[in-house]
Amino acid sequence: MRPTARARRNPILKTAAQLCRQYLKWFGNASYKTARNGERWLLSTLHNEAIRTVLDVGANVGNWSLMAAELFPEATIYALEAVPATAAELRSRVGTEQRIKPFNLGLAERSGTIVLNYHPGASTNATFTDYPHSWTGERVECPVMRGDDFLTREGIEQVDFLKLDVEGAEHLALDGFEAALRQQRIRLVQFEYGRVNVLTHFLLRDFYQLFDRYGYAMGKIYPDYVDFRDYDLADEDFLGPNYLACRKDDDVRRLLASPPWTAKPIQW
Repeated sequence: MRPTARARRNPILKTAAQLCRQYLKWFGNASYKTARNGERWLLSTLHNEAIRTVLDVGANVGNWSLMAAELFPEATIYALEAVPATAAELRSRVGTEQRIKPFNLGLAERSGTIVLNYHPGASTNATFTDYPHSWTGERVECPVMRGDDFLTREGIEQVDFLKLDVEGAEHLALDGFEAALRQQRIRLVQFEYGRVNVLTHFLLRDFYQLFDRYGYAMGKIYPDYVDFRDYDLADEDFLGPNYLACRKDDDVRRLLASPPWTAKPIQW
């Protein structure tokens, strides 16, 4: 059958197409629920690794930071949130957890300020882009700093886990970590990729090239493994949500790339 106008307007075929799209989203792990999409699995799998310093950039109200504190009992978590109102809620929420250090700060390619589109009822979607959300919010000026400058200011020599959830500004934050990435002082980087990258024009291919330049391998996070592999144009699907980068010579790559049904770690 050809996709003629008559076929595309057929209600049964339209429903079938919608179901196919939903299946592909499920198969591509387009879920943002940390308990199901592999984010919690990832931290649990790293439980026996020496994770001492964690940066949660785009911490919002601290859900991910609290999970990291639970699963990395010896780690200090630096929770950075750029929007002042959200940062105040973050401080209140994590105040009793001494290992979480909250900051009203974002990370970018330069130090100064950045204007974010923000709505109190949708604080997780604050973005510097003109993403076509259903809500109309306000434009808020927020403080930002280069990642390298933040590490120097806080006396951080090594970052064991860097998590970026900054609604399209991931590439700006990574640019600010140029020295730390070049020196491979960041072990693992989790970052988001999705529809917002259509607006930023920073595609999955660009992430691959950036990390390869610094000697990192990259793969998508699934519920029970990380699919480390080379870039393919077909991967440019904007489904999201999370990818992981790690140093190419890090043995943890083999651990994370092995689904539970494999008999032994994958060999490269």
